[in-house]
Amino acid sequence: MKYIFLIFFISFLSSSDMKKVYVYEDGIERHYLIYVPDAYNKDIKTNIVFGIHGYGGTASGFESELTGGFNKLADKHNFIAVYPESTFFYDKENTLITTFNDIIRQTNYEEISNNCLADDKRLIYPKFPNCDRGRCGWAPCVDDTKFIKNLIDKLKIEFNVKDVYLIGNSTGGMFVNSYVCKYPESIKTAISVNGLPRDGFACTPDVPVNFISYASFNDETIPPIEKIAFDGLFYENHSNFIDKWTKKFNCKNLKEVTFKHYEEFEEKTYSECTDDIKIMSILNLDSDHMWPEAGYNKDTGISSYTNFGSCVGDIQSDLNAPKCYRSNDRWGSEYILEKLFSLDHSN
Repeated sequence: MKYIFLIFFISFLSSSDMKKVYVYEDGIERHYLIYVPDAYNKDIKTNIVFGIHGYGGTASGFESELTGGFNKLADKHNFIAVYPESTFFYDKENTLITTFNDIIRQTNYEEISNNCLADDKRLIYPKFPNCDRGRCGWAPCVDDTKFIKNLIDKLKIEFNVKDVYLIGNSTGGMFVNSYVCKYPESIKTAISVNGLPRDGFACTPDVPVNFISYASFNDETIPPIEKIAFDGLFYENHSNFIDKWTKKFNCKNLKEVTFKHYEEFEEKTYSECTDDIKIMSILNLDSDHMWPEAGYNKDTGISSYTNFGSCVGDIQSDLNAPKCYRSNDRWGSEYILEKLFSLDHSN
């Protein structure tokens, strides 16, 4: 069936000039938020950075609470910021359920049903309507990789685009892992933040592309060392995941750095890979399932988990979710961007 991707309408609901754009994807109404920096010049090629939210998060929550105001960084570094919204539904408690579909390969009910502990030993997540993918399933059945790929193509027509970068947080990071495997030629660099693949679902692309996998040592939601998360789901080991990438692209050089701001970061950069790409592993040695330093308390010197981004700004007030109210500057957002752009070997 011919793919249909039409602009439905554009909503101007944000005082910061961020726009909400409705589109149709395979007959389903979707939307994304977009912020064009003040310095944008249509005669000069400009980068686009996508921010992909995680489970329970939203596009506006990613921009405001999670990253501390990502549009400010779009102005500072002169890139176009795009925040796609996942498909969503409300559970029986009327709680907004959101996430992107990270599964891109052929699978079956039985395989997904074996990807978690027994039901009496795990959390059971609500399932998207008309999408029973197995006992351990929780993601929607829509093809979100196609949604993002066609959105990239659309934006390349509308703007003078230099390169495209992807940032995914939590299950948004899991989705980014999958997107890079399916459409590597469409982006310059991608980073998955605390978003390791489900156990048995790790992949590498056929075409070389810059890639960063960021994990947090104390993360119990998507653990980088242990296989079993606190909710009983199974995940890929971080080191094993990076090994798949570095072996696939024959990386010959490794540079290791331990870096400390408030939290401590173990950075491994692999270079001299196929087509001169770079692959990076970052392990936050202090944090839980958090954006870099978002959970750090300067008074106590301790990092702990706090839920940021499961909220909506005014531009998404039609969604039934708490209103975002925390927008402190996040050093971690600058850090993520620095690493994202540093792997671009052409710069």
